[in-house]
Amino acid sequence: MEEQEPFDSTEKLFTRTRSRRSLDWLRVFIFSLITGLFVIFFMSGTLTRLENMVLDIFHRYGGLTQTDPRIMLIEIDEESIDEIGPWPWPRRYHAVMARLLDQWGAAAILFDFNFPGETDPKDDQDLVRVLESIRAPFYLPVDYRPQKDKKSWLHGLPVVFEKNEGKMVWDHSLQSIEKNARGLGHHFFKNDPDGILRGIDLRLSDGVEEFPYLGILPATVFSGDPSREMTELKSVEDENGRVLIPWLRDRGSQFSKCNFAEIIHSYYGIRKGMAPALSPELIRGKICLVGLTSQTQAPVTALMTHAQMMNAALTGQWIRPVSRFSNLIFLLLVGLMAGLLFMVLRGAMSLLAGLFLAAGWVTFAFVAFKYLHLWIFSAHQLLLILALFVFSAIYVQVTASRDRSVLFHLATRDGLTGLYVIRHFRVIMNQIVREATFRKEPLSIILIDIDHFKNINDTHGHPAGDMILKKVAHTLAAHIRKKRPFSQVDFAARYGGEEFIIMLRKSGLKEAVEQVAERLREKVANTQFEWEGKSVQVTISLGVATLRPGENVPDPMVRRADAALYRAKARGRNRVCSE
Repeated sequence: MEEQEPFDSTEKLFTRTRSRRSLDWLRVFIFSLITGLFVIFFMSGTLTRLENMVLDIFHRYGGLTQTDPRIMLIEIDEESIDEIGPWPWPRRYHAVMARLLDQWGAAAILFDFNFPGETDPKDDQDLVRVLESIRAPFYLPVDYRPQKDKKSWLHGLPVVFEKNEGKMVWDHSLQSIEKNARGLGHHFFKNDPDGILRGIDLRLSDGVEEFPYLGILPATVFSGDPSREMTELKSVEDENGRVLIPWLRDRGSQFSKCNFAEIIHSYYGIRKGMAPALSPELIRGKICLVGLTSQTQAPVTALMTHAQMMNAALTGQWIRPVSRFSNLIFLLLVGLMAGLLFMVLRGAMSLLAGLFLAAGWVTFAFVAFKYLHLWIFSAHQLLLILALFVFSAIYVQVTASRDRSVLFHLATRDGLTGLYVIRHFRVIMNQIVREATFRKEPLSIILIDIDHFKNINDTHGHPAGDMILKKVAHTLAAHIRKKRPFSQVDFAARYGGEEFIIMLRKSGLKEAVEQVAERLREKVANTQFEWEGKSVQVTISLGVATLRPGENVPDPMVRRADAALYRAKARGRNRVCSE
């Protein structure tokens, strides 16, 4: 037994819609999936390059500004090489520089290059004597390089006895020079995948020897405690043992500088009784960093990187990355806030809320970087907000389209039979009549009435009548052209009570009568209708009319079809009559 009231279906439909809007479990589930995907991105480091780009922006606009005046850069630049000669220089030049810096009261000297292998014995001994006699402590680097293959020449051909398999080893200065150094450190730089240097390894080891980073060693001249410096650095290193380079906002342009040629000129000028090219006060009490800045000889950033790290060691201005766990918690919190906002708000308000949340997070991260020297991830959160907003906007559009479709269906379809309501059918019919008149195409309609429907209601009850209405409507809808291009489809509607109306496009009167109306009549007459185990005989009467030339409104055609239907009923029902 089938029983359904039109208002029941409508009410259930609205109830389901309200339930989906209040719970929105699907959206919560997708939001969770998107957030989980970004957690995977975070754990795998997929978006690290974007985070580094944000870090570069923070450095540019919110970088550190405090410059320690005790740092002095002595550059071996293009001008020095042009005046003194091609690099590498005789070691007596470095002896001259070290002697003068010591006489002028330098607090410490850091060489950004080592002195490997023997050169001219006199030059080597001169440098050794000077480094043994000076009071200023000096620091030397050890180079971290790939091990070279061990070869021997047999019969003019090289034979490899021990092949380098990518192992890194240390390359030291001469033992006679290195033994007097206050400290040894590595100056090995490893750029990020995008080619930018952002961090330095606190310690490096080849498996036998381990060395700290060279740039912070001279800071112990003022602290007097090397272990304190390393302990402080330990507190700011990340999970990979790297320390972020605390770049000054101006990249250190405020550091005191001179070039190597000026030192040499000053030394020889003093020996000749002339005024030095530099004032000794520029050197007194300074940590002098000596290194190549010539673009043809060394990376420009090497000496400046040492200065940035030493400046942080002297001033305590380190960039501290928050822990991986804290960044993950921040990511989840931002995802939760964004999800709640996008669940509650719609349209422009949702967009404004997303922009406000994104701007607020970036501002928070930037303020923490600028004033607290903390690096908190931002790119993951911004992309998560964007992804959640895009999905939310798509979801809202889809659900709104679905709701509009549901409301349109409720407004245009009969709740019992599923056919068009007559009001909407008239709108369609008026438009199609105008098109048919303009294109001179045939158009016909069929009016249908269920025979003795009142007797069926009186005998079996209104539920039985509703069942018959639905089944007859289904039969009619199943035998008209629906699955075609819009210009060729037919339309069926409930005309009122037990009456139906069908509009046949591009069909003349004869085709409408013989191929459609008669077939529908026979189909209904041969259909078995049962109610509570009893057979119910159902037939229909049909009236057919066609659009006549010159008619541009459907009303005359409908009246003729109604008159034909009246004749069919008057002649005994269960028949088709045409105008």
